[in-house]
Amino acid sequence: MDFVAIDFETATSDYTSVCSLGICVVENNIITDRKEILIRPVPFEFNEYNIKIHGIQPYMVENKPTFDMYWDEIKPYLENKTVIAHNASFDVGALCATLEYYNITFPTFDYLCTVKLSQKAYPELSSHKLNNLCDALGIKFQHHRAYDDAYACAMVLLRILEDYSLISLEEIEECFEMEIGRLTPDTHFKCKKNKDKKKAVNE
Repeated sequence: MDFVAIDFETATSDYTSVCSLGICVVENNIITDRKEILIRPVPFEFNEYNIKIHGIQPYMVENKPTFDMYWDEIKPYLENKTVIAHNASFDVGALCATLEYYNITFPTFDYLCTVKLSQKAYPELSSHKLNNLCDALGIKFQHHRAYDDAYACAMVLLRILEDYSLISLEEIEECFEMEIGRLTPDTHFKCKKNKDKKKAVNE
């Protein structure tokens, strides 16, 4: 299966304050590319709480380009791809908010939340936070570093594909009865843990 795992870190609680983006590319179930992009956030403000979480200090990004300047580099990783994130509502939300801030057209991609997926795949676990989940699955990484979080997210999906003998997004959707998210320039259908039940035409 081919997919791209992403992870955003933010400088504040503002979704447009993205200061780091981790990307992990998987092709035919093999990781082929990993990178982290440091970004000057908008507004250029940092909360101490956020700094304690991800360790990114203002001086580390003050001379970095803003997100719009990176977009031509980032877009090919997302356009017409399957994108995954752990707590995708946050990461896709941050992406959408930042694109809207810069008046940039949304890309088109399907996406999947590995929090929701892991809750279906491993319901016996008491926590599905990325660090706890990876501990349970034996995946080593450094939490809250975008580079590593994207990698860990990718490894979680690869493990689920292996454990359930799945090979495609369609098989994931069918196996776990999930609603796959989809973003386009004009629409945003969110990933849901449970597929909407369609009413019968004739009742």
